Amino acid sequence: MKREFSEKSALGAVFITVFIDMLGFGMIVPILPTYAREFDASPAVIGALIAVYSLAQLLLAPAVGRASDRWGRAPVIAVTAAGAAVGHLTIGLAGSLAALFVGRILSGACAASTAAAQGVVADVLPPERRAGGMAVVGVGIGSGIVLGPGIASLLVVLGDDRLPFFAAALLCLVNIVWALVALPRGGVAASGATPGVARVTGGRGGLRALPGLVPLLAVSGAVMVGFSMIDSQFPLFTADRLGFGPVENGLLFMYVGFLIVLVQLTATRWLSRRLGEITLMAIGATVLAAGAALVPLAGEWWHVALPAALIAAGNATNAPTTMAAISRVTPQERQGEAFGVSQSVNSGARVVGPLLGGWLFQQFAPSAPYAAAAVVLGLTAATIWGLRGRSRSWWHADEGAALR
Repeated sequence: MKREFSEKSALGAVFITVFIDMLGFGMIVPILPTYAREFDASPAVIGALIAVYSLAQLLLAPAVGRASDRWGRAPVIAVTAAGAAVGHLTIGLAGSLAALFVGRILSGACAASTAAAQGVVADVLPPERRAGGMAVVGVGIGSGIVLGPGIASLLVVLGDDRLPFFAAALLCLVNIVWALVALPRGGVAASGATPGVARVTGGRGGLRALPGLVPLLAVSGAVMVGFSMIDSQFPLFTADRLGFGPVENGLLFMYVGFLIVLVQLTATRWLSRRLGEITLMAIGATVLAAGAALVPLAGEWWHVALPAALIAAGNATNAPTTMAAISRVTPQERQGEAFGVSQSVNSGARVVGPLLGGWLFQQFAPSAPYAAAAVVLGLTAATIWGLRGRSRSWWHADEGAALR
């Protein structure tokens, strides 16, 4: 018998799914750059190591999104979690830099499940409430980032810096069971399209035919380029400028994750209802730019508190509202596909950002990636502010009022 899911139970299941996934991810991010240095990796090579994860994700995310539309969210998340477990184990057991790259590629290829989780939100919530639903996904991501680095720091202290990779693999196995037990299994396409969708989309034509999707994807990708330049080089910057090790970087990422969760729980939903998604996207990008500009000024450990807080607040407001806006311009039976394309675009940005950031770090100075990120994010924020007036024509007539 088909199991019925209420909005509350489905969102709770999505939260736990994303939380477990990001808990493992959060355990790896702060320690990977310094771990790679044990294999004599330069900043540019470390940037490439981070980028190949996103490159693999870029190639797979649209297919994963379409698969979740057709065969269901739960089976797709379970399969990708199994592959990610193998990738994490490969990194933890690596004896060479080449093995690190193999593990990162495999982990990235199987890290496209966020699109499926976002598809669940679009399945169960009406368009005008999806920003709040995407904030639930964001809180799950932020919660994982809060606890993951702290757990990684503890594991490094108790054992060595390979233990977090083994723990991340174990969490992937937990997610396989949880996804199959708690998430809806049926695909949207398999169960039938929402009435009237064919008239809106004009058939199964390319997603580029949907009004507003291309500009939303473009600004989302640009924001991610700037953010990933910050994110990928932060552990190296703090190590070289402030003398941080894996434990200190883990605590710093924990602090950022805590602030992301706090902002999304207290401000993102409230602001999105009053300001609209496009306006909040612009505010988030502006705050991110300010945080990036302040990072090079840090000379003591406590100097990073303010720029890290701005980066957290900017991400917490920009990311979920961007996903909600993309959902608004996409018909119901293609939500997974649209989120897959969005994840692919962001993965492409995560290829460009770390490569560019690593090159700037190595060729110029540890502060160079942040100056460049501030410029990219500032220009993107200005572009998003300019899109506000045009956004009124993007929404489907049956999917709520246009944004203010």
